[in-house]
Amino acid sequence: MNKTFTLMAFATVALLFAQCSTKKAATTPAPSTTAVEKHYSEAELAEGKTIWQEKCNKCHKLYLPESHTVAKWNPILTRMTKKAKLDDQQAGLVRAYVLANAKN
Repeated sequence: MNKTFTLMAFATVALLFAQCSTKKAATTPAPSTTAVEKHYSEAELAEGKTIWQEKCNKCHKLYLPESHTVAKWNPILTRMTKKAKLDDQQAGLVRAYVLANAKN
């Protein structure tokens, strides 16, 4: 009886942990280069390029947008726009420029 109770308690605890485990968040697909180009004007993309050249080049060599895919650029841009202390508008323009010119 004691072994049965222990096994039942263990199974119950295991089920509770399985139900409480963290679930992976649904990942949103990276925007395509054409989607980015539709939402930003040529002037905004040019401004993003200027910000990218001025801010990013201060700390390291510039990697051409064509050097990575959109999926590869997304986490890089998220991390680096924070390090560069870009405001939301600047970060959006840099992201638009880089993703519009990223490798497909």
